[in-house]
Amino acid sequence: MLRFDFMKTCLRNGLGAVAVSALCATGALAQDTVTLRFASFVGPTSFLNTDLFGVWFQKLEDDSNGRLKIEIMAGGSIAKPNEVFDTVKAGVVDMGWSIAGYNPGRFIASGVPELPLLATGSGESSAAMAALFDQGLIDGMGDVKVLGLATADIARLQSADDISGLADLKGKKIRAAGSVLSSMIEEIGATPVGLPAPSIAEALAKNVVDAAATDWFAVESFSLIDVTKAHIDISLGTAAVYLIMNQAKYDSLPADIKAVFDANSVSDFAAFWGPTLEAESMRVRAVLADSPDHKIITPSDAEMAIWNAAGTRVIENWVDSTPNGAAILAAYKDALTQHRANK
Repeated sequence: MLRFDFMKTCLRNGLGAVAVSALCATGALAQDTVTLRFASFVGPTSFLNTDLFGVWFQKLEDDSNGRLKIEIMAGGSIAKPNEVFDTVKAGVVDMGWSIAGYNPGRFIASGVPELPLLATGSGESSAAMAALFDQGLIDGMGDVKVLGLATADIARLQSADDISGLADLKGKKIRAAGSVLSSMIEEIGATPVGLPAPSIAEALAKNVVDAAATDWFAVESFSLIDVTKAHIDISLGTAAVYLIMNQAKYDSLPADIKAVFDANSVSDFAAFWGPTLEAESMRVRAVLADSPDHKIITPSDAEMAIWNAAGTRVIENWVDSTPNGAAILAAYKDALTQHRANK
């Protein structure tokens, strides 16, 4: 209908048949395509861009019958990780993604997946975050159009030194994203240092930090594999991931393009993102397990007892210090249970 109406306009303006085909059809084609720019702070060849966002956006483009095109602006060319939300909100770029913990204190409820001892993988933690959004429990994102909520995979402790267990990390500097994860690092006697994922490898290489709390996926994707030796396989919790669009841009989209985004819900995104990332994370773990240059440490029963006690304290403190914390935690746990029951 859009192309037909445009052609009629050209004819009313006195253009002949040749001009209609040469000029008006070209204009109609331009009008037919809606192009959106997406800010991604990881490199163009990152698995996050090629196999997660790239695949998801291809689905949206296919669902639009070619009307939608999403351009990935990779490598942080538009915004740094902690700038993404405000850059999208201001309309500097149409869409973007980042980690909620890169803006400490801003997205309070999004700290819940950082809690230890709860989720076992990004498949279930991503589904739980989407469930919290559907229940209206996610704060701080009212000024943008939320397209997706998910999480990283479960963080473990990745050490630059050849350590033998948790006790060796006491007094060390450990990279952590988010206040909750930082609290857990403090509980084991270490000092948390806030760094975005792309900066971890350099920080480890230069001894700015001694270890990093991050998932298996990041060890390969962010080149930690070259600067780490030992990996403690213990659940640290994870970090919330958001995918957003500028609200005014969403409001201005043609109805059929809006329908594409609406049909691919926050929960749909989580159902795609979580299992895909978890599978890749487990692949990387297998690479490390097979490498003579790396060792994966399974904590002893005594270490796990210490860890579980510390985790319980962190969870209790989070509930006490977080507005509506008890309700958010209960909803998160319920969503995890529901996801496991449905598998």
